[in-house]
Amino acid sequence: MAKSGKGSKIVVWALVGGLVAGLGGFGVTNFGSSLGNVGSVGKTPIPVDAYARALRGELDALSAQMGTTVSFADAAQMGIEQRALGQVVVGATLDNETGRIGVSVGDKSVAEQIMDIPAFKGTSGKFDRETYKFALDRAGLNESEFEDQLRRESARTFLQGAVAGAVKPSQDYINTLLTYIGQQRDVTYIVLNTKDMPTDQPLPTDAQVEAFYQEHIADFTLPERKAITYIEMTPSMLADSVEVDQAMLQQAYDDNKDKYYTPERRLVERLVYPDAETAAAAKTRLDAGEVTFEELAKERGLELADLDLGDVSLDDLDSAGETVFAAAADTVVGPLDSNFGPALFRVNAVLPEQVTTFEEAEPELREEFAIDRARRVIEQKAEELNDMLAAGATLEELASETEAKVGTIEYYDGLTSDIAGYPEFRDIAGALSNEDFPEIHQLNDGGIFAARVDGTLEPTPRPLDEVRDEVVLAWQTAEMQALLRAEAETVKAALEANNMATLDAYTIETAQHVGRGQMLPNTPAVLNAHIFEMEQDAIDLVDGEEKIAIVRLDGVSDPDMESEEVVQMRGFLEQQAASQTAEALFQAYLTALRDDAGVQLNQTAMNAVKAQFQ
Repeated sequence: MAKSGKGSKIVVWALVGGLVAGLGGFGVTNFGSSLGNVGSVGKTPIPVDAYARALRGELDALSAQMGTTVSFADAAQMGIEQRALGQVVVGATLDNETGRIGVSVGDKSVAEQIMDIPAFKGTSGKFDRETYKFALDRAGLNESEFEDQLRRESARTFLQGAVAGAVKPSQDYINTLLTYIGQQRDVTYIVLNTKDMPTDQPLPTDAQVEAFYQEHIADFTLPERKAITYIEMTPSMLADSVEVDQAMLQQAYDDNKDKYYTPERRLVERLVYPDAETAAAAKTRLDAGEVTFEELAKERGLELADLDLGDVSLDDLDSAGETVFAAAADTVVGPLDSNFGPALFRVNAVLPEQVTTFEEAEPELREEFAIDRARRVIEQKAEELNDMLAAGATLEELASETEAKVGTIEYYDGLTSDIAGYPEFRDIAGALSNEDFPEIHQLNDGGIFAARVDGTLEPTPRPLDEVRDEVVLAWQTAEMQALLRAEAETVKAALEANNMATLDAYTIETAQHVGRGQMLPNTPAVLNAHIFEMEQDAIDLVDGEEKIAIVRLDGVSDPDMESEEVVQMRGFLEQQAASQTAEALFQAYLTALRDDAGVQLNQTAMNAVKAQFQ
């Protein structure tokens, strides 16, 4: 018989949380015996109530995670049925095995666990039978059911601990991980950039362009494409043809005056003093030319940035506003009251008011109203067009009979020109096949489209005349990279010969104790990974985007296994490795038990349980 301990207490808390606190008031039905069981593992049945509780627990957990009540239909789409079924099958598998080998928990252990649960204690702080019964009633359980479930859970935990509780990782494995994580590198490196190379590159000859084009033909080849015919109708296409009421434009202008009027603003600095007398004395010295505004700020221990209020309106300055806004630019006024005490205000600039008249705003307003009305027109036409397609009309016929425009496109993944600039079109076009009939789909600007695949086009090289500029740019880039690599090879040879005098023109960098994953500034992104693959004293070239690094590995240092940081890391790795190994071992054990015992499921009973949630 298993003894009560820490592991079993964890099970008790999980059980109480799931059965008592989690179920109270949530309407889990006691299905009784009419439905039988939802299945069995070996000789152990899976009661319908257990499956219902598992479903409810998953549904409540998902709702808590989403921050809103999730319907069962939506939750089912997220896999709660499979998770709930997995829970009860695992539980039955363990129950079947504990029953087979005779693992059990005695009445005394169960009683001790129940009496130790705070949810079952009364006002005196001790176990109270009435409180116990009330909590179970709220969960739809009786004492024997709860205690039987508690007994089974404790036996399951005992079995799990016996199988995987004593797993310890190999220290050789842990040491290997620590060495990998904590090892450091010392390097010397030089970085060459294409921006440092001569920029007056000659243009390639026609022969060089042709040769480069042929050698890199794959870079200038269109992939397999779908030949697509489509129609589209967008608000901008209809905007010029829809009528806009002039009175509505005027009303929109009047309702949004703030958008078309910006009051005068000023760029202002504020220097606050502890009292009006001190501020007035400072202003007198300033007016007499004895001191500058900047010097006054320094006397107060402030920088000009501390005084800057930015651009402010008259209302922003409260009682000081009238005086400040009456002052000219580059003048100082005050002392004036402020929220922080008497202050001097310097006006650095005057930003005049800005007024957009109705006549100036009308074109923009008209376009907004026309686009909005066009969206509504398209929304009304969408169903009509879909009906025409369903009746057998072609895209070409729709284009001839409506405002829709017809077009063609050779579509491939990554194309974003023309109508493929719409993500909605790309989604549909990517999934479209020859067998699909055109349907009306929405665009994100309120437009609509329909598309038809006419055929598949094999990969085709783009004509040289069409891509000549791209070929020339690619040739120049390749030439620049070749020059960069040639120079890098020269630098590498000098490093290998330890001929440092020839490297005076280059910036030689050194870095000590470089950890794995630590990026060195202005180096290729792959440099760190590369130096951890190098041998001691090796010198390599590491390519990056528009740069090459010449790097020498000067030293390798293993981590100090006695350091506090490494000792902490060892504990973490041991715990993680033990947990992962134990989990894998237990999962393998569960699979073997389940396969050996056999699983039977009653789909009718499961459907009846799920129906209660819908």
